[in-house]
Amino acid sequence: MDDFRQRKGWFFGAFVDEPLLNSDLVEVAWQQLPDVRPSRDQVHYHEKSVEINILIKGGMRITIDGAQHDLREGQFYVIWPQSVVSDISTGPDTELIVVRAPSIPSDKVLVDPDQNGRE
Repeated sequence: MDDFRQRKGWFFGAFVDEPLLNSDLVEVAWQQLPDVRPSRDQVHYHEKSVEINILIKGGMRITIDGAQHDLREGQFYVIWPQSVVSDISTGPDTELIVVRAPSIPSDKVLVDPDQNGRE
């Protein structure tokens, strides 16, 4: 697995070299996201995959399709295909489990926040 995916916490999915952890059905990550602040490079959507994020520690604020959500430990949220995610911020000790299905390595599309709509 390349260094970027490993640093981001991805350990199961179509991009993993280990045969027992390689699957095009689902991908899984355990991410530590301390002190994230909103930035232009966060704005994105996934074309075909659904993503479930489970907060296991800390808190998070996230905007999905223009609606802001404040989440705390033990809560989860679902990001449906084509839903635009932006304005992510986290506390100092935030950790989450991410499950995305199906596992499509090139499914993430970055959005230019200066344009009205998608790139």
